[in-house]
Amino acid sequence: MATPPTFTVGQVLTAAQMNAVGLWLVKTQTVGTGVTSQNVTSCFSSDFDNYLISISDVNGSAGGGVIYGKLLVGTTPQTNGWYGNTFFIAAGAGGALSNAPTTNQSTFEICCLTNTTNHRNSGVCQIQSPNLPRQTRSQYTNADDYYYRTGGFHLSNTTQYDGLQILPSSGTLTGGTIRIYGYRN
Repeated sequence: MATPPTFTVGQVLTAAQMNAVGLWLVKTQTVGTGVTSQNVTSCFSSDFDNYLISISDVNGSAGGGVIYGKLLVGTTPQTNGWYGNTFFIAAGAGGALSNAPTTNQSTFEICCLTNTTNHRNSGVCQIQSPNLPRQTRSQYTNADDYYYRTGGFHLSNTTQYDGLQILPSSGTLTGGTIRIYGYRN
């Protein structure tokens, strides 16, 4: 098993040590107050094939729901083409498994959303090939106070996207941070 390196202040790192870094922080974006969407521009490029989207401490104004994502070219969001399925278990429904297929939708799911300030929303989503001339794919797994959700989606076009927009299923978003990490090729 590999042991992660421990670095100290002032230490000179070798090329081998730096090349062993698996995730690289590409962009950090703070979510505004009472916004219906938040753009993260210039976060996907040819530097990485695959990315990790991390959302932390975001609060929603409406009860429950989902934080969705749309891909951007500049500031223009894609309008359709997402296909996939979400599977979820609702604690209040006795743990019954449900699914929600999507066909030709404008968004993909990133994480669950509640509207309680003491349960701020966080989640991660992996996205493959957003900036390559091939279909983009995403997968996520997330839990909140009521749901455990997991899903996978693919975008049926080959557009090369360079940004991300997040938006709630209803209401607005306030606060929190979006971080985009590139997986080393």
